[in-house]
Amino acid sequence: MGTLLKRALDQAAVWHRAQKRKYPNADVPYISHLAGVAVLLARHGFDDEVVAAGALHDAMEDQGVTFDELSQRFGDRVATLVRHVTEQDRALPWEDRKRLYLEAFPKKPWEAQAITLADKIDNFQSIIVCAREHGDPWSMFKRGRDMQIARFEELRAMCRGLPPHPLLDEYGAVLDELLSTG
Repeated sequence: MGTLLKRALDQAAVWHRAQKRKYPNADVPYISHLAGVAVLLARHGFDDEVVAAGALHDAMEDQGVTFDELSQRFGDRVATLVRHVTEQDRALPWEDRKRLYLEAFPKKPWEAQAITLADKIDNFQSIIVCAREHGDPWSMFKRGRDMQIARFEELRAMCRGLPPHPLLDEYGAVLDELLSTG
């Protein structure tokens, strides 16, 4: 693990220290998710800057970290990738934010698409683990299971237009596992 990634994970842990995962009956620090995204990207062979951006992917959206701060700490490429995966207008209703995010997905560079996919894969894995070990997580989501699944399926359909990659295969396989868990 390069120092860039270690610095990114440490800073992500600081920025997200008060944030928890949506697990009923369990107090899981948010860094679990950020580390999971980084691990997925590293396992699929992405370079340290992409992996670091994966670890930092929610810093702007959830913690209000600025592009300039990310750029100064981690470089322009990392900051640009994080900006690519950040919802741009948090004042919009959830449905509009998700629609705009999905509409922009095909136009993003592959590395940003990969961070989005790794983010979703880790979320799917978290829901599966939570359901098995901590209780039904779907009640923790304001929009519930059906709306979330519809969004995940829409992203799967968009992925069919991308060049083949094992990350795309993993997205589909873990989504199928999620769907089979009920």
